[in-house]
Amino acid sequence: MKRVILLLIATGLSVLAEPVNKNESPAQSSALAEARKAIDKGNAQWIDAWDKADASLIAGLFAADGVLLGRNGKSFKGPNQILERMKTVMEDAGKGVKATVTTVDLWLDGGTAYETGKYSYTSQEKGQPVTDEGRYVTIWRRQSDSSWKIIVDMGLPKN
Repeated sequence: MKRVILLLIATGLSVLAEPVNKNESPAQSSALAEARKAIDKGNAQWIDAWDKADASLIAGLFAADGVLLGRNGKSFKGPNQILERMKTVMEDAGKGVKATVTTVDLWLDGGTAYETGKYSYTSQEKGQPVTDEGRYVTIWRRQSDSSWKIIVDMGLPKN
């Protein structure tokens, strides 16, 4: 009986170790690579926005119906609300914020991409470095012009 259980566990683990995209067609691989390239570019723009303290660069990443979910349970819908929110956040944070955004996983379902990752914001407070880090979930949608825009973004702080 122990051998049967061990065999079942070993089989289960080997199935879990198989690549998820094993049966992915070349077209699916190409579509995922294209989405990943666009999302990496968007994430670079997010980092650049913090470097320049330019909230419009972040707002420009969102679709017209995109939603930014805030930590306090408040949501900001559309580029205009997101722009105003990010202006306030950036003003409160002050200059010199260094952001990092690292994609951990990316799934593609047609014209929708689901991204999870890690973020970090480092700034100075009273001369001391302060770091805010956590995980995030971002949903991107391909637009009619073939660009990718954020439709939902939510950060999950570490604390």
